[in-house]
Amino acid sequence: MESQERTIDHLHLENALSVYFIDRSSLPVAGRCRVRLLIRVPVEPIEDHFRNFADPSLALGRLASLTGPGPVDFQIIKIRNFISLKDVEMTLNEMKNDFIRSGLKYLETPDFAAKFIAKKYEELCAKDVVRRAHEKAVGEMEGK
Repeated sequence: MESQERTIDHLHLENALSVYFIDRSSLPVAGRCRVRLLIRVPVEPIEDHFRNFADPSLALGRLASLTGPGPVDFQIIKIRNFISLKDVEMTLNEMKNDFIRSGLKYLETPDFAAKFIAKKYEELCAKDVVRRAHEKAVGEMEGK
């Protein structure tokens, strides 16, 4: 088993999103592995995701400046520790199936992408405000 990412499955949802199940497990130490399943949903931001904002075009542009070009990933990581090497594949499948049973409905809702992008935008803007305030304070302290 390698410690590099390996896509083990993917699903296409009715709301045009895709869910990727990625194995990020660690190599065994003393015969035991740390099994990590990354669940990734790439969401391509579009202006319609910002329809509740005063200036959707400006918000989309600001998001792109904060994240860079391309999709914004919704991610969940599931972890199980101390798994025998022979049980890694079975554990990954159990984790994937548990998520499909419990979390897929949330991702399948028609407005998931818009809600996720709006929330991510607000989080990134808040972090950017703090970062700028910190840089200003440091600059002022160094200038004295």
